Amino acid sequence: MGALDRISVAAIGTTVADLEAETLRAEAAGVECVWAPELFRSAATQAAYLAAKTERIDVATGIVWAFTRSPFIHAVTALDIDEMAGGRFRLGMGAGVKRLNETWHNADYGKPAPHLREAIEATRLIMQQASLGEPIRYEGDYYDIDIKGWIRPHPAPRESVPIYTAAVQGGMARMAGDVADGLIGHPIQSLRWIDEVVVDAFETGLARSGRERKDFDYLPTVCCAIDDDEGRAIEMARRTISFYATVKTYMPLWELHGFADNAVAAGDAFRRGDLAAVPAAISDEMVDTYCAAGPLDKVRARVEQTAERADGLFLTPPTYFISPEELSEFQNRIIDAFGPGL
Repeated sequence: MGALDRISVAAIGTTVADLEAETLRAEAAGVECVWAPELFRSAATQAAYLAAKTERIDVATGIVWAFTRSPFIHAVTALDIDEMAGGRFRLGMGAGVKRLNETWHNADYGKPAPHLREAIEATRLIMQQASLGEPIRYEGDYYDIDIKGWIRPHPAPRESVPIYTAAVQGGMARMAGDVADGLIGHPIQSLRWIDEVVVDAFETGLARSGRERKDFDYLPTVCCAIDDDEGRAIEMARRTISFYATVKTYMPLWELHGFADNAVAAGDAFRRGDLAAVPAAISDEMVDTYCAAGPLDKVRARVEQTAERADGLFLTPPTYFISPEELSEFQNRIIDAFGPGL
């Protein structure tokens, strides 16, 4: 089975009814997995709801912020949803952004890759030993867990739930190769970034942890704006790129292709409150480098290029500075164009 046969999409919907309808549309189209993001809703509650409303499609958190909950809560939540879904749940964990961890959640951020590594290891250990009735001990720099006198009485459809992580840069991707079952990519990545940074890094992690490539699931993300009006498609994708360009963390993505000045201009415009100038700083060349925008044939060509590097694909619409109606429109075009069942 090739990557184009294993399509993932994001859980998108302004209302709960929309969320359910678009997920059922994806399931009917043969989409493999739907990933629930965490920002305006809880990723876990969305995944639990969708698990109850579907029959075949996998459901996942994409991603839950790892440091804002304990490994124990991550573990029992994952086991709960996997039981509800009959073994169709994937736990997607990520570090999130430092500022939001610390100011929104009052959570310790530390060094994100080592911190996330420990969160994954501790969560997996608790899941694997939950039904054994034996002490569970994990000691690290960020977690010191000592669970005694506890046994989970509920039946589990399998020994453990697969844990995926999200990564942008090399350090996090190497960590994913060390301990995660899979990796979902960032929605704004070039093919060159995938080749030179992400794949090289997680393969290094796999090698140093003694694991084989076939045991690791890589799902790069492609931001897809499908529209016969190529100008409109490019404009929609431009807005999403402009959002990420305002975040200094992503500067290496722009520097690799010589777009640092564009990102600096977008960030400066955002900080001075000139919101119209933020997307204006993003060139058409940047859109072509990081996204798939235009008529379906053009989008499909870029998606197929990404598929050559992947085990499966996570396809998302433009998500920032567009209306809910436009977001749903582009999401449904992705499902209709790339659903393997169609």
